[in-house]
Amino acid sequence: MTTPENTVRLFRQLLALKSTPRTGWLDRGVPPAETESIADHILMTTLISWLVADPSLDRDRVLKLALVHDLAEAITGDPPPYARADVPPASDPEALHAFFSRRHVRSKADKAAKDRAEAEAMERLRALMPEGTGDDIVALWHEYEAEATPEARLVKDVDRFEAFLQAREYARRHPDLPFDGFTRMAEQELRTPALIALRDAILAEDQPDS
Repeated sequence: MTTPENTVRLFRQLLALKSTPRTGWLDRGVPPAETESIADHILMTTLISWLVADPSLDRDRVLKLALVHDLAEAITGDPPPYARADVPPASDPEALHAFFSRRHVRSKADKAAKDRAEAEAMERLRALMPEGTGDDIVALWHEYEAEATPEARLVKDVDRFEAFLQAREYARRHPDLPFDGFTRMAEQELRTPALIALRDAILAEDQPDS
């Protein structure tokens, strides 16, 4: 039901996006004061999606998908695709680098649990939203999760690219921290030609002078 009280509750819940850091950066040793929040990631993903969307796509839909793609994390937080207890300590940088040099993929059970938790979170948010708008937002979130449209597939790819881009920026500031896994992800998983071209330009720019 739409009431001022529910709208205030919704906004207060969504404020968590601004204060919840992206877990993977903390686990790699990025100082908390420098760690991007979920809201930071959503903003950058939205801007990149807008800028690289092919004119054949529905750009309004691209923007909406990007804005809602991580809303559930206002409730669930940002669970990584590995057990945080398995992350080697910072006192063992060699083990830390080895752990994060590979691409971590959720097990089927972990993915199913994450999907359930996020779907439940979206329903909790929907209950605080105006009826029609809430239905639209949740439908867009499901569209993104299923990569059901070209627009959703673009935003999913931008989500990967934004993580790669942020990792390269952190690597500039903290060259001893382990970010190579994001480069491998970008090399192996990006599918959008515009993003592939940008990835290659970034990698070429970051090459040391010969």
